[in-house]
Order: sequence, then C-alpha cells, then structure tokens
Amino acid sequence: MQCTFHINKQIQFLCIASHKCQCQRKLCVDCIYDHGVDIKQTVPIDKFKEKAFQQLKDLKPANTSEISKQRLAFKSLVSQTEMMLKKIWEELSESIKKTLDWIDKDNEQYTNLISENTNLAESSYTDLEKLVSIVQGNTNLNSQRTSQIMELEKIKRQWDQDIQAFISKQKEIIKLISSIIKTQSNTQGGTNNQYKEAPKELPIKQQGGRNIIASNFDWKNQKVQELKKFDGHSSYVISVCFSPDGTTLASGSYDKSIRLWDLKTGQQKAKLDGHLSSVDSVCFSPDGATLASGSNDNSIRLWDLKTSQQKAKLDHSGRVWSVCFSPDGTALASGSGDNSICLWDLKENQYKAKLNGHTNSVQSVCFSPDGTILASGSYDNSIRIWDLKTGQKKTKLDGHSSYVQSICFSPDGTIVASGSQDKSIRLWDHKTGQQKAKLDGHSSRVNSVCFSLDGSCLASGSLDCSIRLWDLKTGQQKAKLDGHSREVMSVCFSPDGTALASSSEDKSIRLWGAKQDK
Repeated sequence: MQCTFHINKQIQFLCIASHKCQCQRKLCVDCIYDHGVDIKQTVPIDKFKEKAFQQLKDLKPANTSEISKQRLAFKSLVSQTEMMLKKIWEELSESIKKTLDWIDKDNEQYTNLISENTNLAESSYTDLEKLVSIVQGNTNLNSQRTSQIMELEKIKRQWDQDIQAFISKQKEIIKLISSIIKTQSNTQGGTNNQYKEAPKELPIKQQGGRNIIASNFDWKNQKVQELKKFDGHSSYVISVCFSPDGTTLASGSYDKSIRLWDLKTGQQKAKLDGHLSSVDSVCFSPDGATLASGSNDNSIRLWDLKTSQQKAKLDHSGRVWSVCFSPDGTALASGSGDNSICLWDLKENQYKAKLNGHTNSVQSVCFSPDGTILASGSYDNSIRIWDLKTGQKKTKLDGHSSYVQSICFSPDGTIVASGSQDKSIRLWDHKTGQQKAKLDGHSSRVNSVCFSLDGSCLASGSLDCSIRLWDLKTGQQKAKLDGHSREVMSVCFSPDGTALASSSEDKSIRLWGAKQDK
C-alpha cells in the first residue's frame, strides 16, 4: 500500500508508540524520519502481524457451545415468563370480570324484586325473605356495594404498585445486562481511546433520568475522597438520608429544621420547618413522595415532598430517636425515649401496634429488606428482633457492654450490624442469635452504621470524628475518612452504592466517593 504522505513510498512499518499518531500508525521509510519517534517504537508490518496473530490465538475466545447454551437458556426464560404473565393476566381479567358481573347480577336481582312483585301475595318465599330483610334493616345494599367497590379499588392499587415495582426491577436488570456491553466497548474503544485525557472530576453517568456519580464502585479497594460539602444548618446535623432516586439528600438537625439538598448542584432545595426541637432522624418513603422525621418534641411528622408541606403529625410519649419506612411503604416504625417501638399505618396515618420489651430508650429501628421483621437497638445494651406478623420478639442479641446507638440490615437480610457506645461494631446472625464478628478500631462511641449496596462493605461514623470503611469478608478496616472536625453522627450510602453521605456535630454534611488518579 502506498503512503498517504509520500506517494511513491510503500508502507513498511507500524508505529506502536503511546501517542496520538499523526501518521495513523502507518509508516513508510520517510515517515519514520518525519514522525519524530524513536525507531524502537516502530515495527515492520510482517513482524507486527506475526506477533498480533500469535497473541490473538492465545486469547482463547469464549466457548461457542457455552454461548449457544446461554442463548437458549435466556430465550427459554423469556418465553416461560411471557407465558406465565399472559396466564396471570388472563386469570386476573377473568376473576375481575366475574366479580363485577356478580355485583351487577345481584344488583339486578334486588331491582327486580320491586318491579316483579307488585302482587306480594303471589311472590315466592325467597323473594319475600329478601324483602323482609330489607324492610327490617338487616340488609344495607349501599354499604355492601361500597365496601365491595372499595376492596376492588384497594386490590387495583396494590396490583399497580406491584407492577410498577416489577417493571422498575426489570429495567435495572436490563441496564445491568447492557452495562456488560458498554464495559466491553469502553475497554476496547476506538483506535486511540487509551490516549484520551482522563477526566479531572468524578465521572457522571445517566441512569433512569438522573445523574449518578461513578458506577460499580468498590468501596473496599478504590480510593475515596470528599466530593462535596453542604453547609447551611446552624447546629449539629444529626441524620442524613438519600432519596430513592439518588437525586436528593435530606438532613435533620439540632437547629429544629430539615433541609433537602440537590446532589447534582450541591444547593439547598427546600427547608422544612415545624418541629419544636431537634430533628433526630429522617427517612424517605420507598416511592420518594414522603419524608418522615422524628424529633425531640416527641413527634413524627410526615412531609409531602411535592409541596414541602407537613401532611401528618404522629405523637409518641417520648423523644423519637429513629424512624424507618417498611419496604412496601405502607407502614412506619419509630423508636422512642419512652422505651417503646410504634408501628404506624400510613394509609390512615394512625397508630397500628406497639412493640414493648426494651427497658430503656430505643435508639434505632430498621426493617428487614423483605419487611417481615424489625430490628431495634436500645440504651438497655441489647438488640431485639421482632416478628411483625405476630408482634412478638423473636430474638434478643446480647454482647455489647454499653448502649446500642445504631443498627442496620445487610442488603440480603441475613446480617444485622450494630454500633455502640462501647466503641465496637458487631455483626449478628439474627436467625441464630449468634455474633459473627466484632470490628474494633474506633476510639469512641459508634453513632451510625450502614451497609454498601452489595453488602461487602460497612461504613461507620463515630464520636472520634472519623468515618471508617470495613471489608466484611476479612473483618479488616479498609479506609479511614477524615474531614469532619467534630463527632460524626450519621452515615448513609446512596441507593446506587456509588456515594456515601455523612453528617456531623461540626454542622456540615459531606459526600464521599471515588478518587481519580491524576
């Protein structure tokens, strides 16, 4: 092939230097001189071809039969799922039709009682029984029909909620599968991809219409740095929580206010006022529409995040240290200084049940991922596991030598982590009641613990002003994050697992994530 730059010369060499090659890597003898690169960085085409072919041969591409097997397996799975969903839909449609037809028919029968029974002496015994029942007030047709219609409406709402959750989960799976291709594309890239300038800021990725910092972040092995600092509170920031879509951070403070922060811009979006004392806990509902807050004023307040207005107030007889939504968003648990845990029905915004057993203030409550059990930590030094179907205690976990300040379930629901005044973090198998591990490193009280998205890492915040990251496979501390000048009161991982938020007695909130090597 003739050289583009020297028409009468043949291309004989390839450039292998680590630069953006102005000759497109194809060199003739004259190009080597004009090119200005060390001769050692050029290779004769034949030699390069021989070496490249040998390395390609050694790569061992994926087994074709295995790919075919996976293709068939996924095709079968999709087909079976389609058939199953179709069957469920047909059964649901038929059952709804039958129910509505039955109500219509029953209505028609009662309507016909009047039109067909002008001569009651000739009416059947069955018709007379129905008429007597109506006259004596034993049958309230309107109430029955209203109740039936309300029950159908309740079923419809639950079905819609389940479908939306299912769709959302499948979209996440599709994105996960797509990321395999994207990762491969990014690795192979274009001819000169590897020589592009590295980004100077944390990479931003679009997901579900929102910006997410980085992706697939390994908290145990990657470097972590402070990304943003949020200032605005006039006193201690006691609690922080991410919105489910990862765009907003809520904070509760000793200054009695709740603030909502835009994570993309770092700016305050809203300030929610209403509590009469410190806000000790904040928690978003699973759909992101409501924020719950617990306070030293003995109340829980529910906030409509579209309007930033308070929509309900629930009262305890003591300070509300902790609030947590159930995974399905229908219930709220609260832990209080009155030694009790309350469960609240959020459809009616009223008290549902009380869990008694702790002998001192309940500092932290947390639902299991499947919503069937609740864990609680207390000033009585114990952790208790509650069966929410029966309202009874299942297990009591003893081991801490001082009060339990924070608890958190692992993403798979098998482990409960606890942080204590005794400076330790403990990991528990809540089913057996056995302690699995004890993590030592903090020099003072552990105020907050939180699992990473994949459950392999635990973050902890302490009175010693530090945040520590723990590798749960080895039980070893992997990182210590310094930046807060006073007690770290709360830590929380973002929903996508790529960022960590912390709040402190120094009045600030900080966001932590991947550090980019320069």
